[in-house]
Amino acid sequence: MNQDEVIINENEKLNNEILASSDSNEKKPEEPKKVIKNILKVAISNIFTLLSGILVGFIVPKLMTNGDSTADYGYYKIFTLYLGYVGLFHFGFIDGIYLLYGGKSYDELEKTRFRTYSKFFIIFQLIISAIITGVALCFINTNYGFIFVFIGINLLAENITMYYQFISQITGRFNELSLRNIVKSSLTIIAVITLFILFKTNIINYLQFQIYIVIVSVISFMLSCWYVITYREITFGKSNKIKEELPSIKKFFIIGLPLLIANLVVNLILNIDRQFVSILYNEEIYASYAFGYNMLNLITTATSAISIVLYPTLKKLEFERLKQNYNNFISIIAIFVSFCLIAYFPLNFIVTTWLEKYNESLPIFRIIMPGLVLTSAISMIMLNYYKTLFRSKSYFIISIIILVLSFVANLIAYLVFKKPIAISIASVIVIFVWYLLAEFVLVKDWKINTLKNLVYIILIITAFYLISFLIKNVFIGCGIYLLVYIIITGLFYFKLIKSKFKFI
Repeated sequence: MNQDEVIINENEKLNNEILASSDSNEKKPEEPKKVIKNILKVAISNIFTLLSGILVGFIVPKLMTNGDSTADYGYYKIFTLYLGYVGLFHFGFIDGIYLLYGGKSYDELEKTRFRTYSKFFIIFQLIISAIITGVALCFINTNYGFIFVFIGINLLAENITMYYQFISQITGRFNELSLRNIVKSSLTIIAVITLFILFKTNIINYLQFQIYIVIVSVISFMLSCWYVITYREITFGKSNKIKEELPSIKKFFIIGLPLLIANLVVNLILNIDRQFVSILYNEEIYASYAFGYNMLNLITTATSAISIVLYPTLKKLEFERLKQNYNNFISIIAIFVSFCLIAYFPLNFIVTTWLEKYNESLPIFRIIMPGLVLTSAISMIMLNYYKTLFRSKSYFIISIIILVLSFVANLIAYLVFKKPIAISIASVIVIFVWYLLAEFVLVKDWKINTLKNLVYIILIITAFYLISFLIKNVFIGCGIYLLVYIIITGLFYFKLIKSKFKFI
């Protein structure tokens, strides 16, 4: 019995202690049609998210430009940068539930116990939110003080939403998840269009970042309240005393903390270049740098549907089937995200014609965009495999190594070249090393050949860089990249694509 099987068996015993459930490997795998149906549900909601992302990505920067200054947009992106860390403050509780209950149906959840978990978590987050907000209020008259007051306020809404979203995911209630994404995106679209009308009718001269942060916060709280009402069955009513459930609550923290820290480290790896730029340069330079990543987020929105559905699906597969499907999962992600790289060309055209103040972000966007193929494979496939096989500690160690390497690489890039673009180049190099290391540790004992996927990714990334750097006309570049993509993908994956089309 190899290491993966030993770890799975040990954790199945732990699952039985908490859930009194059967061995996860005895569950029947979800039918492929059901998996695709769930992915499509989330993908449809992501269309609305993508539309709101486009509006926020291209209209909000325009509205926040005050004369020649883009500082307000810089402050707003600093707010979103640090908002990305609020998930740290559940200290692994949500991840523990996610790991232990993944693959369960909603009816299998013990409602009385979950009411205790929900009440504990909401009170816990309320206390942390009050502490952070209270401290930040002492500096409310400064821009950073304002930002961190709303970081504290949003911590409560974001983490409560995350808690219920995870329950939606692990129990396969993707209709609820999709509907909320649609409503949140629709509210954002309405807000941005309203602000744009006010701007065009000269009612406002420009959009202050404080106003938009308040709007974003109100939408977040509406969503979290909606989740509480929807899941009132596991929130309100008869529950056990918190003292009685402390052993289970403690186990959630113990099991979830390594994954939380690993996720935090991953977040730091993906954000460390932005952290460097936000600290070392002024708000206007950071605004251009962050805008490049904002465009990148439009692409990740299109790919996130797969990741959301994947974990509860993998959890129902036997170990041998996990090994057999690994290469196919990586191939599908690589094919899809590589196609999404074509978005660089129309986005380039939009920025040069609509947001000329942010033209400096385009070289950075060009550098970081191909890294999305690598990070998507890591976050969507490899991370879900590490979680499914209960190897979060291994993933955590890898992430720590990459974080240290990323810090050193970004520091050297800054000290030697003094330019933000050098930091983005260093980040892409580190991401490539991260991909190689994470995959090597995961599959080293599986006796499978992953070279084909690696060669494909290298060829696609090389082709993108050559075409985007050498061909200045974005329309010609777009056509050539599409042609090269079709040729390379056809040579590598014709049989795989043909089989998937037959299945659909």
